[in-house]
Amino acid sequence: MKKSINLIYFILLIASSCHTATYIHDLESTPYGIDYREGKWLLNDPNVPYSIQKKQTKLAYKFFYNQLGSQLVVADSLPYALPHLPINPDTLRLENFKKITHFDYVINIESKSIEDDIGSFKIGKPYGKSKNRAYTILQVYDLNTLETIYSRKVLGQVTLDEKDNNDLTLVKSSNGLMVSSLKKILRKIK
Repeated sequence: MKKSINLIYFILLIASSCHTATYIHDLESTPYGIDYREGKWLLNDPNVPYSIQKKQTKLAYKFFYNQLGSQLVVADSLPYALPHLPINPDTLRLENFKKITHFDYVINIESKSIEDDIGSFKIGKPYGKSKNRAYTILQVYDLNTLETIYSRKVLGQVTLDEKDNNDLTLVKSSNGLMVSSLKKILRKIK
């Protein structure tokens, strides 16, 4: 009985010390979905911190494989190295990418940390305002027309200030915000 009470107390303590993250979808994101009916698709290596690269690749691959099946290829399975393809590439880069890869579409993901003041948890009262902020962008390019056919950006953030009086505070790190932002983008794609 005592163990049950201690477990309930521990769960309540953890739940009360958690701060939820907020996510904002960029207003300039593409409002419509993606047409998956034709073409060869390439999931490019995500331009993300190394510590979450495998996780983001796995999330994106699972989602797009459900839509495309064998039409989808992951960049790291290719027998040759690809040139870097930034977010919002110019037409010359897209044209060059098409010549090298011979794919019809490429899926590009970028995640960046803006602020990582808190980490995953904070011990003691915060002095002033502390934030974890990060974003993820997913873009799809049609390599035949050299145009961006889908773009979505999500910003995630957690804020602590001096009003928070928990001695132990659990929050999402900027890496966690980047992964969750990608999940939010994938849920929005139709």
